[in-house]
Amino acid sequence: MSRNALSASWRVLAILVLWAVSSGCTASAQADKPIPKAENGIIDLSSWSWKKDGIVPLNGEWSFEWLIAPTKLDGETSFEGSTLEVPGIWGNTNPSNETELKRQGCGKYGLTILHKKQKEMLAIRLPNISTAYQLLIDGKIELTRGIAGLNGGDTVPYQLPATVYFNANDNRTDLELIVANFDHRDGGIRTEIVIGNVDHIQKLQTKHAAQELIVLGCLIMIGFYHMGLYIVRRKEVANFMFSILCLFVGIRMGLMGEGYVLQWIDVMTWEFATRLEYISIVTAGWAGFAFFQSMYSCEIKRIWYKLSSWIAALLIISVLLLKPITFTSWLPVFQVYILIFSAKALVGLVLSAHRKREGAWLSLIGVAGLVLTIVNDMLIYNGWWISIDLLPFGLLFLIVMNSFIISLRFSLTYERAEQMSSELTEWNNSLEQKIEERTEELQRSYQTLEEAKVELERMEQSRTQLVSNISHDLRTPITLLQGYMEALKDNVISEPAQRDNTIKLMLSKVEGLNSLIQDLFDISVLEAKKVELTLENIPLADWKERLTEQYEMEMQSKGIDFSCALAPEETLSESVTIDVLRMDRVFANLLYNAVRYTPNGGTIRITMSTDSVHSQVEVLVEDSGAGIEPGDLPHIFDRFYKKDKSRHSSSGGSGLGLSIAKEIVELHGGTISAFNPQEGGSAFRILLPMTAK
Repeated sequence: MSRNALSASWRVLAILVLWAVSSGCTASAQADKPIPKAENGIIDLSSWSWKKDGIVPLNGEWSFEWLIAPTKLDGETSFEGSTLEVPGIWGNTNPSNETELKRQGCGKYGLTILHKKQKEMLAIRLPNISTAYQLLIDGKIELTRGIAGLNGGDTVPYQLPATVYFNANDNRTDLELIVANFDHRDGGIRTEIVIGNVDHIQKLQTKHAAQELIVLGCLIMIGFYHMGLYIVRRKEVANFMFSILCLFVGIRMGLMGEGYVLQWIDVMTWEFATRLEYISIVTAGWAGFAFFQSMYSCEIKRIWYKLSSWIAALLIISVLLLKPITFTSWLPVFQVYILIFSAKALVGLVLSAHRKREGAWLSLIGVAGLVLTIVNDMLIYNGWWISIDLLPFGLLFLIVMNSFIISLRFSLTYERAEQMSSELTEWNNSLEQKIEERTEELQRSYQTLEEAKVELERMEQSRTQLVSNISHDLRTPITLLQGYMEALKDNVISEPAQRDNTIKLMLSKVEGLNSLIQDLFDISVLEAKKVELTLENIPLADWKERLTEQYEMEMQSKGIDFSCALAPEETLSESVTIDVLRMDRVFANLLYNAVRYTPNGGTIRITMSTDSVHSQVEVLVEDSGAGIEPGDLPHIFDRFYKKDKSRHSSSGGSGLGLSIAKEIVELHGGTISAFNPQEGGSAFRILLPMTAK
């Protein structure tokens, strides 16, 4: 892999990470002054300008009361007063009185916000909170997610982010957040709660939604794209595994964050969503490892894939059979599974890169970026790190690397195709049997190169016909030349006059051979479709005048009545788009052919007419000669076709004129045919597309 590709890869990773961090950051990006933090349950925002400074996270010490003797959520319930750092997970963050918090229970957070009186409404953006909560603002219930009970029987878990709007008519606002968790391994507030004016909070919400929808849409589209590739070609198991990886990471992303899957399927319970989330973790990890095992099977042995599959099956069965409080407590087991097989994939890719496997360096970079986001994700959900979920972006980076690999493979394929095309040109000059053998090899090895195969068959057919035609029409004049030259050598022809006549005959034969060779070259070029036409729009009236000027005087000198006319006269306004010089050759072949078989005093006429229904121009070339034998009509446009009938080979010609005329007409998108009119003679009909007005 080149340094430029590596440099581009790292730039893509940096851009994705920076975009993710900047897009996911919830703190005020506009504020130049320090962001206030809560202390002892109070945060002072009296000097904060909502319009100028933007949103602010409500981080710091919130007042916290941990349930001691649960009865109900009112004044009769006993709480132990202290403060607790927000954001923080119960069990990892202890209250200020150093009382150890359990991971399951019920607690009441409190925060007093000091601010200026506001005419406009303010808004609070709440993230997913484990696992049910109730928000009160100035003692009034403003929002609930699930039912925050004092025990597991009374609690109904449900997680979705939310935005709450409220009036700030006073100098202070009191928040109370009652959080209950009896169904998940972690309880508490995992990520930041932010406050700001309505415009800034809505912009933040829209930004997060757009970011998540873009990434989710990309994952789903790429997943279904690779699934389609697998359906088309079942042997490519890597496409299926990559599809599963993308789709299940997309499902997990849709269940978390903005929770679009939960919003879309509103009957989905929290328990079902949690089971699906953990199944998605295991399935995505298994599919990702299987993808790289199938891509680099020499470095990652299949036994590792089988081991991964067995462990994944056991983890999925545990998720299906056990309660959420149990299998979520096994999160470290899930994470160790992901880390072990991610490390094994990295080791295999390092070995592949060392062996210079195709695309291994790009895969290694992509997997390294993905593993970094996996570690970041684990740190977040264990409560050891406050950040954003970067796993979907890591997968997108891997997809970018995968696209580089596909581009690299296509480039190498095209390079090989160009190399083979050059070799085919050389092979075309070898023996017919050798070409057939090589053609069979190419057909087996390069089935996808259909265009190259068609071109090769056309070239082979042209070569075979060319050899046959040359042996057919060159043998007689060469034999005559050989006889003349032997006679001159042996002084059989000794008289000067006879020698001069013999030399003239030899020169005429040589000229005939040159003419034949030129015709052979022209027909080969035309049939290979290598001719570039110089097209111009010419009115039929001008074309008629051109043909009249070229042939009228010559025909009259040979005693032939020649005419060129338009029928009807309204065709004067019509035109055709043709290569005039090449069409001149068509008429030269047709007319001189007609002259050869038209007796003295006969007629040759050209008639041009139009067919407006089919947008065609019809040109008839008719003569009063002997006509064409009916048995010869289907073959007269074949190369070297001459029969000893009405048009005998002794009358001259290479036998290629009509073939050349046919190829030129077809290059113009037209057709040419021959028939015998009832009144006698022969006729050739040319149909050409009419120029659109």
